[in-house]
Amino acid sequence: MKAGKETSALLIRPAVADDARFIARNIFRALLVDDPNEARVNVLESICRRDDTLYSWRNTIIAMYNDKCAGILVSYDGANYHAMRDITFPLFLNSEDYSGMDDECRAGEMYCDSLAIEPEFQHMGIGSALLDIFLKRSADEGLTATIAVEPDNSVARRLYESRGFLHQGWISLFGHKYLRMAAGGKLTW
Repeated sequence: MKAGKETSALLIRPAVADDARFIARNIFRALLVDDPNEARVNVLESICRRDDTLYSWRNTIIAMYNDKCAGILVSYDGANYHAMRDITFPLFLNSEDYSGMDDECRAGEMYCDSLAIEPEFQHMGIGSALLDIFLKRSADEGLTATIAVEPDNSVARRLYESRGFLHQGWISLFGHKYLRMAAGGKLTW
């Protein structure tokens, strides 16, 4: 499926700045936080509204189903990771120290930071459609598609594995261990 091309009731489109609140809520969903504190949603919304952050609306595609926002995929070129991280994390984490955290990605990679589908739209192929667009964009830009996934999230792991992602090691993010996966197993860390 191509971005912006309608398939029955599903449309995938680039996000706009006014999608910032929806993006913020679904980033929390991707982090497995179902009922985030409203103050933290407000902070993340302001981060998503910016042009220069990891979670920017500019890095996001939105799945629409029957004209309702159904899901998001936030991704970015690893070559820009450190510059955006150094803006994003101080805004979101306040005084928390993230300096010892592993890099989520690096140059030569397109990183899928967040993929989340609203509960009422899950198990309808929307996550697969978003992931397929991410994989095509990665290939078009000559970058290896990468992702980090909670080791216990078997649904997400099956989705990624069905699209050719292979386990490439472990990374530590915000004090938690995640599986690092790459499309086609092109990378080894």
